[in-house]
Order: sequence, then C-alpha cells, then structure tokens
Amino acid sequence: MSLNLRGVTFRGWAATALLGVTAMALTLFLQFSPLLNFLTERVHWWDIQKSGEQILRLYGQTGGEAQISRLAVDKSYEVLIETSLDHVVLWVDGADPNPIAAPLDDSDLTPEWKERLRPLAEELQASGLTVLKSTRHYQAESTTYIYFARIEDPSLGTCYLYLARAYFEASDTATRVIQIQILFAAILMMALAVIAALPAARRMTRPIVRLTKSAQRLAHGDLSVAFDGRGFTETEQLADTLTYAAAQLRELDADRKEFLANISHDLKTPLTIIRIYGETIRDVSGDDPAKRQAHCDTIIEEANRLTDLVNEIVEISRLESGTVTVALTEIDLAAVLRDTLASFAILAESEGYDFDFTIADSVPIIGNAHFMKRAFYNLIGNAVNYTGDDRYVGVSLTTHDGVARFEVSDTGAGISPDKIATIWDRYYKSRGNHARAVTGSGLGLSIVKRILTLHNARFGVTSQPSEGSCFWFECDLAPAGQAKAELPVEAAPPPSDIRPL
Repeated sequence: MSLNLRGVTFRGWAATALLGVTAMALTLFLQFSPLLNFLTERVHWWDIQKSGEQILRLYGQTGGEAQISRLAVDKSYEVLIETSLDHVVLWVDGADPNPIAAPLDDSDLTPEWKERLRPLAEELQASGLTVLKSTRHYQAESTTYIYFARIEDPSLGTCYLYLARAYFEASDTATRVIQIQILFAAILMMALAVIAALPAARRMTRPIVRLTKSAQRLAHGDLSVAFDGRGFTETEQLADTLTYAAAQLRELDADRKEFLANISHDLKTPLTIIRIYGETIRDVSGDDPAKRQAHCDTIIEEANRLTDLVNEIVEISRLESGTVTVALTEIDLAAVLRDTLASFAILAESEGYDFDFTIADSVPIIGNAHFMKRAFYNLIGNAVNYTGDDRYVGVSLTTHDGVARFEVSDTGAGISPDKIATIWDRYYKSRGNHARAVTGSGLGLSIVKRILTLHNARFGVTSQPSEGSCFWFECDLAPAGQAKAELPVEAAPPPSDIRPL
C-alpha cells in the first residue's frame, strides 16, 4: 500500500505520534533542564516563607509556642527565637517534639550557633529590612533554606527568628542513574507512541476510507453501492446521507430511463405517421386533391402534436429548474376559467361531452393568468381524456371564507390508492380505458403541480376505483389593494396558444 502523505490515515498517525513524542520530550526537558531546579527552589522558598509568616503571627499569642512547636515538627523545621543578648526564647528541632524551656543563659548557645546567627543578624541590620532569606551549606550535599526575621518584643526588646530546613541533595551517581532510567523510559515510550499510533489512526480512519471508496463507485455510475459508516456517530450520519443521495439518484435514473422510453415512443409514433403519409402523397394521392388534402391535414396534426410535446418538455424543465419568473397581479380567476372552457366547447358540440359548470361571478386572486389558464386546461383536459362512457365532466369554481376552490370531476375508472401519490409525477399515464384516445405527453399534471406550487396553492385529488376522480386546488382570495409581486428568476411566459383536445 502506497504512503499517502496527505491521506487522513497518515495525518492521523502523525498527529497521534507527535502528541506522544511531545509529551515524552517535555518530560525529558523537565528532568534535564535547569528549569526543574528553579521550580524546586521556588517551592522550597514558598513553603519556608509561608511558615515564617505564620510563626511571626503566632509569636506572643497565648498557646503560640505550642503551635509553633507543632508546625516545626510537622515540617521538620529548626526554629530558634533568641534575644539580641543571646538568650534563647524558643528552640524547636523538627526531629524533637519537645521544645527547650526558655529563657536560657548564654551557655545554651554554642559557639557553632553563634557563628551561624551573628552573620545573619549583621546582614539583616545592614539591609535595613525586617526579613532576610538566605541559603547556607552547613552540611555536605545539602542546602539549608533560612528565613531570618527581626521581632520587636515589648518585654524582651529586639529578638530574632531563625527558621531553617536542610534539603539533602542526591549524590551525583544516584542522580545520574535515575536520569538514565528516565531517559530510556522516555525513548521507549516515544517508540511505543509512534508504533501504537498507526493502528489507532487506521482504526479511526477506516470508516472514512470505506465511505470514500463507496463514493468513488457511486461517482463511476454504480448506483447500487452501499455506504457503511459504522465506527463513529459522524461517519454513520454521513453514510445515511450518502445512502439517501444514492437512493435519490437511483430514482432519478429510473425516471430518466422511463422518460426517455416514453418520449421515444411519443416521438416515434407521429414521425412514423408523417413519414407514411408523406410517402403516400408522393406515391398515391399526389394527383387526388381530396386525398392529398386529408393526408396533409394528418401530417399537420401530427406535427402539431410533436410541437406540443416539445413545448411541454421545455415548460416542465423551466418550472422544475426554478428559472421562471411569475408576475403576480390581481386577476379574476373566474374569467380565466371561462376563457379556458371556451376551448372545450367544440367537444360538447362534436363529440357529445356533457360539461356541468358551476362558476362564481368573480373570483379575485393574486396570480398569473397565463399560468392559471395552463393549469385549468391541463386539469380539464385530463378529465376529458379519462371520463366514463357518459362523457360527463363537472367543473366548479366557488369561494368560501376568503378561499377560492376549483374542482374538476369525471366518471372514469378512478385511481387506485397506491397510485394517488404518483399521479403528479412526470410522465404518469393511466393504463385504463379512456373516453377518447389519449395523446398527451404525460407531463400535464406535473406542470399543474409546478404552477400551483408557484402560486402557493393547496391541491390534491380524491378518487376511488370505478367511481371517477375529482382534482381540486385552493388559493386565497386577493385582499384589497394587493400590490404586484414577482417570483425571483426571469424567463419567458408560458405558451398562450392553447388548442382544444
């Protein structure tokens, strides 16, 4: 497997390994750098100073000597309080819990103690301060931290507090051994961090790698690919999203194939008829005016059918892509419906259709007359195509409580419940028996859906098998003084040359 320096596996491994190496490097730095000694010294001084301040507060209080003694024993301090006349007021050795009684005479301060205290007192006086902090090396391989302070006692005069603790330093050999051990442990931990980081990074990135491979298969046209994001919540959510996208692509691909098959059929039929009648005119009826005229009329009719099909394909594409601007103004929906119904009058006269109209006098709404005429035409034409043998088509437009409601009903075979949800899809066509030959493109109801959606209308269908169907939509009546409005994107208006079925 090639190493991808930009891959998530390598970068995850590098980040994890770097974190482990950095932690070990920091440990080594603290062990071998002067910073460790500096921090240790700061801690010692902080402890000594806080204890010295506490002793100064306790000195002279009732029970103060006992509390000072406990403090010295708890922290292994040497505490000596003496007067400027070398009389001992209090002396506590941290290793001995019983302080010496005070005061004591000069003999109780040995020459060694006098040699230790006199330089500190002189240094304190020379500094002009009341507190002196200093270090001394009274014993080999140890450092004594000293807190030396002047105390003004009302009865004894000037006294001095000597607070000290010796911290023994490990021998060079012992220190060197410990440092070598820490060094080897750190190197081992760094190596383990680098090695262990690789399987950890692979495990963390495995779901992403799986999803990437599946996505590549999808990109190359494998719509049956499955997405497995198990391992982490985020990758599982991503897998669900990609699975949904793949399902949508499969559905779109199926629609595309069906659309192409249907379009090919609808294009092939009129083209075949045009070719046949053209050959007939050329070979048979060219010299017979009556036959030639009939054949030419058929060719023109089929050409018009092709034109309608192309126009509807263009129109549904515009509506679905959102590139249509609908100029919304106040229109009389009743007038638009009457104008549309005029196109169907010839069917009542020539083919015996029974149109039952119930139309309100005036139905003002905010909409677009061209688009609403197309919606009316498609809905009524659908009822004409699919009504029963009695050729009844009911049309009504009424108003109630500020809402306009349009209904068109037929007495045809109806729609089964499992088909109700798909009738608004592109290229849906019923397979039942029809009152007249259905020559539409199968895009009519899909166009209606897009138009009504642009007008914010509610729409639907009620139908039962063998009981006919009723298509309806509702939209709000126009309030008084409604201003003109437009939907966002510019496009050409819908075709206005609607011809009767």
